[in-house]
Amino acid sequence: MKKLILTSAVLCLTGCSVGPDYKAPSLSFLDRWFSEQADVTSEKPVDTAWWLIFKDPLLEKYIEQAAENNKDLKIALANLRGARALRREQGGAFFPEIGATSSADRTRTSGASSSSTSTGQISNSYDATFDASWELDIFGGNRRSYEAAEARVGKSLAAYQDVMLSTLSEVARNYYEARGLQKRIIITQQNTQLLKESFEVISDRLDAGETSDFDLYRAQGEYQLTHALIPNLEAELKASIYTLSILLGQPPESLLDEMAAVQALPTPPDMVPVGLRSDILRRRPDIRIAERELAASVADIGAETAALFPQFSDIFSGGAGLWSIASMMQWSVFEGGALRARVEVQKEESLAALASYEKAVLEALRDAETALMSYGQGLETRQRLANGVESRRC
Repeated sequence: MKKLILTSAVLCLTGCSVGPDYKAPSLSFLDRWFSEQADVTSEKPVDTAWWLIFKDPLLEKYIEQAAENNKDLKIALANLRGARALRREQGGAFFPEIGATSSADRTRTSGASSSSTSTGQISNSYDATFDASWELDIFGGNRRSYEAAEARVGKSLAAYQDVMLSTLSEVARNYYEARGLQKRIIITQQNTQLLKESFEVISDRLDAGETSDFDLYRAQGEYQLTHALIPNLEAELKASIYTLSILLGQPPESLLDEMAAVQALPTPPDMVPVGLRSDILRRRPDIRIAERELAASVADIGAETAALFPQFSDIFSGGAGLWSIASMMQWSVFEGGALRARVEVQKEESLAALASYEKAVLEALRDAETALMSYGQGLETRQRLANGVESRRC
């Protein structure tokens, strides 16, 4: 009866989990962009397939190849699968551990005796036992550990998405840079040809006595300095193509032939969708990484706190038609304060994770505001340069 009462009391406590329950922090920020450029941006949601707005088939092809073959993405995907495996391992604590053993024996009695001349008797014996143990998660230590594992799966997923975003952005950036360098090389070659022709004209005028050596040397210097820019530009172009190839998971020289054909720079749309300022808190993978790490650290507090309390387990065993059940309790009554110290350590790590999350949010807002401001100012600079070129033509 006492054992039945104790078992009932234990089962009533299995729904309790020590430690704090995680609640995502709420942050309040202005929902409008501070660096708003009303004439070039809109509050429409950001298209996740943002590279399609450039309408460049080759860029789209490279984006698809990078998503399939990039090595950093493969590393991140392996880490995600590992985190999911650890979650499954942690989930195994909710189920009993079962084991079984068996044995067989064959004996023969001796027939030599004073009263009998018969041969010995042969007998067979078999034995099988079954054991199962099940830890009763009374104080929720296993549940808190599973919560932490679940949060770290979310962190690994966000990390994979972060690598995906940065990889595809780097593909587009290097592709855009390569096209820009091709255009700069063409312009520099044209300028070099014009300066060479100018130098030849001045040389002819010098022979005719119509100009001085100073004009000739100045024309020659301008031609040589401009011509000297071409090798560096060509090296930068190859470096961009090499980097682009690596991002696609290919050897550096793989795209040299395909990128040799000069194409115009991809043209951005007149209006760029940026969404609301608050959207960035849900869209940025680095913020989700920090938030999931915070959730895991809070769950770890509960897992460490549960170690302060006794652990109960039931052991079932059976063999030869007999069954028995026994209960065991383990409790580290004194460890020199080590258990409480681990709880305090985990609490401080949780506070650090909270600060890291808040920092990630602030840095994300800064990056977004800076990018939006730079984009708007860049468009204005381009318009002023275009007006200046037009004025010189008049």
